[in-house]
This record gives sequence, C-alpha cells and structure tokens, in this order.
Amino acid sequence: MNSSVSVWWRRSLLLLLLLVLWTVSTAASATTSSTATTNNNNNNNNLATALWRQGRRWLNFSSLLGNPTAVSPYERIAGHAVFAVTTPWGSPYMNMERLDDLDEVVQQSSSSSSSNNNNNNRRGGGGSGGGSISEEQNEYRTVCLYFMDPDDATAVHGEMKQMDNMVGADLRITTFSLAKALRQAANFGRGLPTGQPPEPTTGNLPDSQGALRYKIVPPKRQLYYAARCVGKERVGLWGESAAQDAQTALLGNGALEAENLVRRRTKRERKTVPPRTRLQAQNVHMEGYTGVPVFYQPALQRRVPLIKRILSGNRREIPLFFNYEDMVTAYQEVRKRTSGHKAAAAAEMPPAQMPQAEVFNLWDVLTSMDREYSGGRNNKWMAVVQRRFGKLSPTPQLTEITFVPNSQAARYKEAISKRGNGKARLRPMR
Repeated sequence: MNSSVSVWWRRSLLLLLLLVLWTVSTAASATTSSTATTNNNNNNNNLATALWRQGRRWLNFSSLLGNPTAVSPYERIAGHAVFAVTTPWGSPYMNMERLDDLDEVVQQSSSSSSSNNNNNNRRGGGGSGGGSISEEQNEYRTVCLYFMDPDDATAVHGEMKQMDNMVGADLRITTFSLAKALRQAANFGRGLPTGQPPEPTTGNLPDSQGALRYKIVPPKRQLYYAARCVGKERVGLWGESAAQDAQTALLGNGALEAENLVRRRTKRERKTVPPRTRLQAQNVHMEGYTGVPVFYQPALQRRVPLIKRILSGNRREIPLFFNYEDMVTAYQEVRKRTSGHKAAAAAEMPPAQMPQAEVFNLWDVLTSMDREYSGGRNNKWMAVVQRRFGKLSPTPQLTEITFVPNSQAARYKEAISKRGNGKARLRPMR
C-alpha cells in the first residue's frame, strides 16, 4: 500500500513538472519580438518540446487517472499490433490453404461432388479424369494471414522471397491493429468481398476471386510455452506430454491436423469415445484447432491504492500476458520490489521460482468478458459507485482483466515506424 502511494505521488510530481515545461514552451512560442529573440525562443521551444515528448512516453497518463477496466473488452485489445506480409501499399499477399478432411462439411461436400463426378463419368459427359480437376479446385482457397508474432511474419517473408517468381518482388512486413484483423477474421465463413465485379447475369460473386478470407495465426513461440502451463487444452494442445505438444506447436497446423486425423480414424474404428480429462471435455470445440494463448499468474494481481481508486474507479487489475517472457520479467520485478521493503511479511513474499502459470484462449476470454460487460450496461451508474466505494470481491472478476501486449511486437512496430519505407515524403503542393 505504501509503495503504491509513493509511486502515485512520484507520478503526480512528474505530471506537475511536465505541465511547467509545457507552459514554458507555450510562452516561448508566443514571443516573437525580434530575430535574435525568435531564434532563442525556438531553441527553448525545441528543448521543451523534446522533454515533453520524452516525458509523455515515460509517464502513462491513462494509468495515472484512467481506468483500463472501464472500456469494453474489444477496446482493450484494439491497439495490439499484428503483422502481415504485404505489398508496398499495404495489401496482404494471398496464401493458398488446403481444406482439411477433418471438417465434416468438407467431407460431405467432397463425397457428394465425387459421387456426382463418377455419375457424370459413367454417362460419358466428363471424360477421363474430369472429376479430379474440380476436386483439386475445391480443395484450396485463398486466405490472408495476420501474425501475432513478428518472428512468424519474418519467417514467411523469407520463404516467399526464396520463390522463383517472387525474387524481384517488393515484400514488406506491415503492422496492423488487432481490431482490424479481428473484424476481418470474424467473416471467415464466406469471406469479405474483393474488388472483383459480380456476374452480370446472376449477380453472384465469382467463386475464385470474389471473396477473400483472413486468418489470425497463433504465435508458435507462445504455444511452445503454453504446452508447459496449466490449461493447455484451452488452446488446442491435447498431447499426452508437454514435449509432444511443444513439438506440435512448432511444426504447425500440418502436424496438428495429421494427429487429429489419426485420432478421429481410431475413434471411428473403435466406435467408442476415448476417455477425456475435465479440461478436454470443456474445450471440445478446440479439437483440431489452435487458439491464441494468454498467460495468467495469480501472484501478479495488482491492488489499486485508495486515492487512485476514488479518482479512476479502478480497484484491482488482473493482467493477462500475450508474452510468457514478459510475465516472467514482471514476476521478477514484483519479487524484487517486495523484497526491498523491510516491513514486508514472509507470507507476502513471492517464492523464488515462479509458480506454474495458467493459459487461456484469448477468444474464449473475450467472449466471456463481452457477455459479462453487456449484462452490466443497464446498471452503469451503480457500477461506477460500486467500483469506487463498494467492497472488493475476494474472487477475481472478468471485468477486472487487463491485457498486457507483447513487448517484442511493440519494439518491432516502433522499429518499422523509425525505419520507414525508404521513400522520400513529398510535401503537399500549395
């Protein structure tokens, strides 16, 4: 409690200092009496502006007076960075995705199309091999990929540059917001319409290039860590050991589809349902798929001091980390800060080795949070009073969750912004 109050007062003093610098810069820019005075004022203005910008980057105003748990769950992850391999003007390159035979709808459609093709071949209308061409065309579809990890985007960028027809292409790794990627990936079934015009006679979009689908690729690095956490079944890792799950996560979706195909064939042959654990029974919808992991450590829950709770309405924050390494770093900092206080009790001291973390699926967490957030909209003013003056619940609530972005993705995004595209920016004509 004392450490939180001292941190709050330090930030208040920094805020006061930045306000003084902003006043000095404003006064310096307003004085334009002579040429020499103008040059001196410009120098002072530049110095004050530089200090103001650096102070704004170091001091988080939203953390000082804002409430990160008051906004909707969609807005809490809207600013997180995702990456895509694009053209110089930002259009993602398309990838060919093969439809797996694990989907029952795909199996039924393929079986019906093959039976129809066989009937046509028997009637003599299709010729030899007429059904295989249509089947091959229906087995693939075009998708655009958004990567949560910049290393995955860099790997795909390198693979595409090694292609013979892409040697001279200008491939870029472009940063997008997770909000845009989520909006586009939510329409995965039929896809989003492209610039191709519809057919003039029927008005339907063409099957090949009329619609484009978007996918958010889970980070392989974080799936590797998720294989060693509690609740790995929530992100689709159903292996018998952590090593098997880690190997599956690194090999990609091809290995996962192959293992699930063998599992389903075995289940059909035995005509029995294999035994499942409690988590596997609760996450049947993740069989054959991988989710985006977010990590939770109970020791990193943050209690907000009383003064800030009254000002912002934020009482407790339960962080969910996109990066496992960031969670380990935060745990070490909390333990170091706690051990620095002499009055800290032995029971409050975190252990030297971090306890085993728990992993959740990002999409399941957002769905549950959105359901909870929608139910509390009717009592908006009561919720404001309850957050400031009500009794703190002993059990964590979904509305208290905050998401900690991947620091590696944030650094990569800043590096892209500083590097630019290598082209001169022309000033607009007057």
